[in-house]
Formats: sequence, C-alpha cells, structure tokens
Amino acid sequence: MKEGYSSRFFCIVLTAILLVGCGKQSTASSDGAGDDPMAADTPGIGMDASDSAESRQMRDGVLQTDSFKYALKTASGSCEVYIDYPKNGPKDVVESLRTFIRSTLFENGSDTIADDPSEWVRQYCINRQRHLSKTLSEMGLQHVNEAYAPEEGVDIRLTCLTKQYATYEVYRYSYISHGAHGEYSDYGVTFRLSDGQRLDHILNKVDDTLYAHIKVGLREYFGVSTDEALDDICTADLSLMPMPTFPPYLMRDGVRLHYSIYDICAFDDGDPEVTIPYDIAWPYLTEAAKDCLGEMKDER
Repeated sequence: MKEGYSSRFFCIVLTAILLVGCGKQSTASSDGAGDDPMAADTPGIGMDASDSAESRQMRDGVLQTDSFKYALKTASGSCEVYIDYPKNGPKDVVESLRTFIRSTLFENGSDTIADDPSEWVRQYCINRQRHLSKTLSEMGLQHVNEAYAPEEGVDIRLTCLTKQYATYEVYRYSYISHGAHGEYSDYGVTFRLSDGQRLDHILNKVDDTLYAHIKVGLREYFGVSTDEALDDICTADLSLMPMPTFPPYLMRDGVRLHYSIYDICAFDDGDPEVTIPYDIAWPYLTEAAKDCLGEMKDER
C-alpha cells in the first residue's frame, strides 16, 4: 500500500508495526490488565486519545474524532488496536460510523460490550488474547519463544474527510504460527455525510477503457512499463478484468481500488493499490458517489 502504509504490510513476518503517526490531544491511562486474569504477564501500553490528520482538517463541526489505541502482551502473544472514534457530528453519521467500527472490532457480536471506545479497544485485545491462547493450546504449544509469539491487531483509521463524505481504511493482521508468513487484509469504506449512508457501490460499470487505466495504475504500483512484465508478476488472468475482493472507495485524489492478497498476485507481491483520478472515473461513478463529490459534479 502507498502513502506510508506499504512498509507495514511486508514486515509482518518479523513483527507487525502499527499505530504510528498521530499527535496527542489527550490521554486516558490504563494498565492494560485490570480485572482480566490473562493480562497478568505484561501491562498494556495504555490508551491514547488524539486527533488524526484528517480530523484536524475539519474543525467546522462536520465531523470530529478522537483516536484510541491499546496494546496487550501476555505469554500467549501480543495484540494491538487503533480506532478513530467519531466524537462530534451529525447524529446519524456518528451513529453509522460507530456501528461500523464496533461491528469491525466484534464481528461475532458485541451486545455485552459497553458503549465506550476505551472499553472497545481494551476488550478487543482481551478477546483476541483469549483466542491466541486457545489456538496455541489446540496446536500443542504451551510455551512459545517470545521471538515467535503470535501477533494480532487491527487499525481502523479515518483517512479521508471532506464536507461530503468520510472514508475509513481498515488494516487487520494475524501472525499465529511459525509458518512462512502471516495474513492481513486492507480495505476502505466510504460514508455519505448527508445521512451516514455507507456507499458500497462506487462504480456502476467497468469496461475496457476504465480497465486500461486500472492496468496503468498496476504497472505504476509494481514499477513495470509493459503489460508483459505485469503479467509476469500477476497470477490472475488480467484479460478478465479482475476487481478487488472489497469494493472501491472514495479518496481525495480519486476512486481507490485496493486488491487483497492473492486477488491478482502472490503474497510476496502484496496487496496492490490503484487510484483512478476523478476526471477519468467520473463517467463510471454511481449517482450516489457523484453526489458525495459535491462541487465536482457541477464542474462536469
């Protein structure tokens, strides 16, 4: 992934590096263990609340976030979590974003989790630690060398915010066993700020012309100049116009397509990311996506 994210994804074999680059606004302390018996080995690094780069750009009341991060390390491994939590804004937007974050953290249900972002990040790490402990037990690994200890985490970050829409990007990683590599996923989701609606359909069609631009983006991503060189890298048949597992989403500079690992290439070649500028993508956008782009619609 570009824009400062790509280096994280390929270090997962050694140690997943996450949760960096935010200036502090306020801090809520925590010992990372508290009443959880699994957290007795090493206290967490605590929770930190701060404004992300995107939220600092929006001080007019459209949307404001606080960011929380938490880490927990025990004999079973380590877990880290980071979220940009919507603090202020239109009620329906704030509720929609909070529901998205909550469901992303607790995919198997969260009815018993308090409606508190500090508790969300803490409980996420506790839940994942229990999962790691159970997984190690099932594998017959009662004692794990610290250098090979499992690592898990999730980063739910506000990466684009305008007066019309907000886009979150989610990065989730898991390194459980002593295999060749771990696993991770990276995708984005755009929300309309007029009503909080999640936009899962950004493109209304994909034809040969648009896909030619996608291939240009893929060549630029991989640093090759010909389709033949691109074919040598990609394991998918590019003539079939493969699209990402997760839907495209809106960013400031265009429509972003973020391919997951194995979508079109081997694990070692990562998760290619292509951004199609709006002057190219405009005819292919759904009406809902065009509406989100506001003034751009009037210019075309």
